Order: sequence, then structure tokens, then C-alpha cells
Amino acid sequence: MKWQKVTLTTTMLEEMLAFYTSVLQMPLSERAEHSFSVRVGDALLVFEQVAEKPFYHFACGIAKAAFDALAKVIQQRGLVLRGKDGQEIMQSYTWKGKQLYFLDPEGNILEMLAFPSEAKTSWLSIQEIGMPAPDVPAYAASLQSIPIPNAFEPESATFRFYGDQDGVLVLVKESRPWFPTDRGASIHPISVEAASDPGQRRRFQPHPQLPYRIIY
Repeated sequence: MKWQKVTLTTTMLEEMLAFYTSVLQMPLSERAEHSFSVRVGDALLVFEQVAEKPFYHFACGIAKAAFDALAKVIQQRGLVLRGKDGQEIMQSYTWKGKQLYFLDPEGNILEMLAFPSEAKTSWLSIQEIGMPAPDVPAYAASLQSIPIPNAFEPESATFRFYGDQDGVLVLVKESRPWFPTDRGASIHPISVEAASDPGQRRRFQPHPQLPYRIIY
């Protein structure tokens, strides 16, 4: 599932704008009074101003050649989240490349994943979007109408990658800690839009009690 647009919320619009454009060097796409969007490869990452503080986990792919330089910038700012053995740069079991976990100004847990690429842009994709739910198997069942030819197999009743090598929804049980922290996942508004034929798009809310919207 290649994500075309992901919309999240923030209580710190100006600080987040500065961080994503200046520190992470994601190109600014649009700035409005209560929102902004940046480009992550071909995708758009949008933040909208809200009053209630959110907490998200998501991961973005970056060209392997650009990983070390940006990792150094993030390390120098003291934003890195260390693994259980104290390591900062780790190896991704799923994506087979280097990964770095760090915090943005809102306190969201970001993950930077290195991929081999000859793309002209450093940032390549929005690779993972965390979607906590009270019941992971039931929520996954509500997503069955989304076609995924080469989907990942479920890992457990509390954790699942729902998607394929192009991108995933990370389904976790609400309050389960996000690696590499002990901070439990919590539910906040998310809108995701998958790359697809505009004439065949479907929009739905998988669960009436969850603030998630998916367009595919």
C-alpha cells in the first residue's frame, strides 16, 4: 500500500513546521492558517492544528545515501530514542536496512528507515502509520475490503502490519508500548489516502468508534 497522503494533528503547528522543514528537510508543500503539508517523496504529510495533544508513531523511508547525514543532525539535537542495549542506529528486521527512532516537538515517535534508491529526493515514502485499536484482530477484519495482494501475515493478537512492502498500517492494541519506549499507544485522528486510480476510490471509516479515515 503506497501512501499518497497522511493527515495527523498537532497542538504545536509552528514548532512542527520548523522541525519538519528545517531539521528533517522535508520540502514544504502548503502552508495555511491552521495546517501545513510537507513532501515525503511522492506523498504528502499533513498536520492540522487541534486543541487536544496527540501522540503518534509513524515511519518514513529515506535514501540510504542520505541516512547518515540526517541521522547525525538528529543525534546532535539529542532527539534519538535508544534501543534496549543503548544503541541509537539499529537494523530493521522488516525492512532490512538501518533505522533510527527519534522524537518530534509534539513528542511523536518517528522512525527513519534507509532504503537503496537512486531517487533525486532524500525522502522516499511514508512507510508505516501506527493505528492503535482496542481489539487488533477485529479492527484488521474491518479493513478486509482493502485489496492487498502481497500482505504481511499477522504477528499476534496485539500487533500486526496491515499492508505490504510499499507501506503498512501498524495495528497495535491500545496502550501497548511503542518501541523503543514504554509509552503506550493512544488513539487520535488519522486520515490516510492510498495511491490508486482516482476514478475508483473508496472512502470509509473502518470502525465507528475510532477516529480513522481511509481512502483507497
